[in-house]
Amino acid sequence: MRLADDERARVPFALVGVLLLVGSSTFAASLASPDAGVVDRSTDVAMDRADAETTAALRVAAREAARAAARDPVTTPANNSVGRALGPNETFRNYLRLRVAVAARDALSTVEHRRGTTTARASLPPLSNGPGAAIRNVSVAGEDGRRALSVTVRNVSLVASRDGRVVADRTVTRRVTVAVPVLALHARTTDYQRRLNRSPVYAPGLARRTTAGLLAVTQARAVAQYGGVPVENVLANRHVELSTNAGVLAAQRASFGRVDPDAERGVRAATLRTGVADVGAVAGGGPATGRVVSAMPSPNPRPSPRQLPTQTLAVGVNETADDAFLAFLRGSDAPTRPGLDAVVGDGYAPNLTVVAAVTEAREGHRPAPDAPGPSWSLVTEDVATTVTVDDAEGAATPPAVGVGERAFETTARRVHSSHTVTRTWRAANRSRRTTTAEWTDRHRVRVAVVGSLRTLPGPRRPVDPLFDRGGALSGPNLESVPRRARAELASRGGADAVARRAVTGDANRAPAPVAAPRPSGLRPWVYEDVATLRETVRNVSVEVDARDTATGRANAAAELAATLRDRRAELVGAPATYDGVADRVRVAARAAYLDAVLARLDERAAAADGRNGRLRDALASRGVNATRVSAHLSSRIDAGGRGSAAPNDSAAPNDSAAFVPDGDPAYLSLSGVDGRAVDGVADGATYTPLATRNTNLFTLPYGDLANAVVGSALGPGGDVSLRTAGRALAAANRTLAVRDDATLRARRDGLQDDVERSFGSVSRTAAATVERETDLTRAESERVVAAGLARWDGVGRRAVAAANGSLAAAVAAESGVRGVMARDRLATTLRVDLREATTASRVRVSEAAVNDTVTRTRTVAKELAREAASRAADRATGRVLNGTLGAVPAGLPLSPTLSPWVATTNLWVVQARGAYARFSVSAGDGAVPTTYVRDGSAVRLDADGDGSRELVGSNDRVGFRLRTVVVAAVPPGGNGVGDVDGVASETSPAWTGPAPGPRCDTSTGRCRRE
Repeated sequence: MRLADDERARVPFALVGVLLLVGSSTFAASLASPDAGVVDRSTDVAMDRADAETTAALRVAAREAARAAARDPVTTPANNSVGRALGPNETFRNYLRLRVAVAARDALSTVEHRRGTTTARASLPPLSNGPGAAIRNVSVAGEDGRRALSVTVRNVSLVASRDGRVVADRTVTRRVTVAVPVLALHARTTDYQRRLNRSPVYAPGLARRTTAGLLAVTQARAVAQYGGVPVENVLANRHVELSTNAGVLAAQRASFGRVDPDAERGVRAATLRTGVADVGAVAGGGPATGRVVSAMPSPNPRPSPRQLPTQTLAVGVNETADDAFLAFLRGSDAPTRPGLDAVVGDGYAPNLTVVAAVTEAREGHRPAPDAPGPSWSLVTEDVATTVTVDDAEGAATPPAVGVGERAFETTARRVHSSHTVTRTWRAANRSRRTTTAEWTDRHRVRVAVVGSLRTLPGPRRPVDPLFDRGGALSGPNLESVPRRARAELASRGGADAVARRAVTGDANRAPAPVAAPRPSGLRPWVYEDVATLRETVRNVSVEVDARDTATGRANAAAELAATLRDRRAELVGAPATYDGVADRVRVAARAAYLDAVLARLDERAAAADGRNGRLRDALASRGVNATRVSAHLSSRIDAGGRGSAAPNDSAAPNDSAAFVPDGDPAYLSLSGVDGRAVDGVADGATYTPLATRNTNLFTLPYGDLANAVVGSALGPGGDVSLRTAGRALAAANRTLAVRDDATLRARRDGLQDDVERSFGSVSRTAAATVERETDLTRAESERVVAAGLARWDGVGRRAVAAANGSLAAAVAAESGVRGVMARDRLATTLRVDLREATTASRVRVSEAAVNDTVTRTRTVAKELAREAASRAADRATGRVLNGTLGAVPAGLPLSPTLSPWVATTNLWVVQARGAYARFSVSAGDGAVPTTYVRDGSAVRLDADGDGSRELVGSNDRVGFRLRTVVVAAVPPGGNGVGDVDGVASETSPAWTGPAPGPRCDTSTGRCRRE
């Protein structure tokens, strides 16, 4: 259909014209009316202008509220309605929101815009609705990496009024952003506070850093004390102060990216001061003094280790090698622990076994009973056998033998067994008849005598040559065995008799051991070889962690046993083929000796387990958990990060240059600081920012703790070893040589009597050993011992010489014994017997006598030291001072019975409590200058709009409480390690009262500047 023809949906043209006419008439009338109205837009304009002023006012209010919250933060809410509204979890954030709400209310109260007769005003709900409602109206969040603060204010009411009536109103939410990093300042400070108080077990922080510094100092001073430097106090509170402040700086750098410059200068100055104090304490120490000073922390920055410093101890087999060697020489009844004589004897006493085997057998057929008739019954049956033996044709094949065996006298025999059976029959009429039948068995029997080596310790290897002269030492090498084999076969009746018994079933007998000649130089050769192995084994050592040793978690004996077992094949040194029987005996002796060493080490390991358990119990009684201590000493110092941001905040900025920490006082000292130099403290007050206590667990005089560890092994407490008593006596004698002190002389005399009584038993033991091991008489042996003792003056030095092995060497040299083997055996036996004698319970000396003498010796030595400091001390006095102060033993000897002595250890429990009087962090670098302050002050705010400021809470000082454990261990011998100044627990001036810690000396104890 064409468009022209389509009439659907068409409107008449007339209707369109009518509509146009009506519309134009109406429009013209309206233009011509003189009373047309004008639109009033004053309300809209007023509302818009008020809204804009509201946003500006809120921005200013948010900025100033944030800065005020930083100046007076609240970290602990008050115990009132406002404090409860702040809550315990997000106290500062809620406090900031409340601050913004109060400031916003005040700021909006001045917002007003007039337009004609219309007035627009802005307002917030009244604070009388409660602080909780005010807080809910405000939200805060960090922006731009918390460099800025975003504030959202809800329920802002805009109202326009004219002639006393409301013409427009609306409620809006406004969001503003200000360049005040208050959340970042609070988060960084909170992170810093968290680092200061982190447990050393679970995370890096102040405790780990402080422990690292203390370990370094303690280890250096422990080594110096062990080496003879007169170090009285290994770990002093001055070291705790310095290491704590160094750890505080590390925590600052981790949290803020930089440190307080004044604090850094303070640590450098304290480092120098502490070093000078240490040098003065060990003046006259020689080269070791330089080692102690160089161990002090450096005043210049240096890369920090990521792991706590470790110390290891080399623990060797040492005296156990002698114990096992002597046991090996003396022998044992236990078949599993053969001695030297048993090994040599068994090596040259092979077994001879006569063996016979039927190699061929032709059994004859035994005729069945054949009755004479049907009515006959068998009554009896008897078999007679005749055996004849003849030589067999052809050569006999030797029997198969194993390693270390050989067949001799191999031969073959023919054995004929002729059997005749006689049967008696009985008829029904009781008549009897006898019948006979015959058959023959023929056997070929091989007869031989097998010579076999007896089982010895060590690998089973071929021996070549064997049963022939030659091999090592070119000795007889069991060459007599073939001859003895013929004799053994003859003693069994010869080959015919053995073959006959093999067929009749009773040929086997037990092996017969035969003794064979030995080379004349066999025993000295084997002895010298095992003695060389003894020295090799003596020097085998393992590295054990000193901290595990000191906390009862290391067992050096078990590790040594495992090491020797791993190296057993290497130490035995068995060749692929033994060079004769002598070589086999030599290797067997080495293996038997190693087995004896391992048995001793296993005994040591079991005893060490018991000692470790007692040590852990003793530490637990002092509040030291050995497991946790070992864990935190093994942990990393720094996790490598700056610390996590607070919840609900964006990540901390990478650029920390804008955050500048400032502590007052900058350096946390143990001594008081004048309040005039410290912000936040009254001018007339003195503030002590740090309190410390360090407790040395194992000190002299000896106490219950050490007795608890070693008591079960050494008997009940109340006495000490002869070695310790000897050292104390020698120190007293040296002191009396310079200064005659009546009290010291009296105590020395009493101790000397005790030592002489105990040492008499040791002298008698030495004489008995010489008499037993040599051809000397008892009187001659006593003269030899006296000559050896004459090398030392005084019973004190002689007691020490007997304990450390020097006396054994001197007596062996005076004995005049000839021959390497004899001299070595005597020296070894003396070492073992004297060590056992000096550690026996019967020779232990009264602990009270030792402690009294040591205490007085130390007092007199200190008096001499003070006099020497005020004048030029003569050389003799200096030597006596060093010898006296350095001779005071200390520490806990780690040994089940002091023989062998593994190491000497000691522990210090360190506690520190510190706080800044005022700690602030400033921000700049493009942000609104803002300072975040923590000074312990109370904070007040008009939170309800009644015109009075209510207490809303307080801010806590930035402080910490630290508790850690420091361990030190030194090798056995020497003077051990520990504080020997008589003060087991050293406390700083502020560590007093029921609540030790930072404090002011005002009557009220309050530190705020008034």
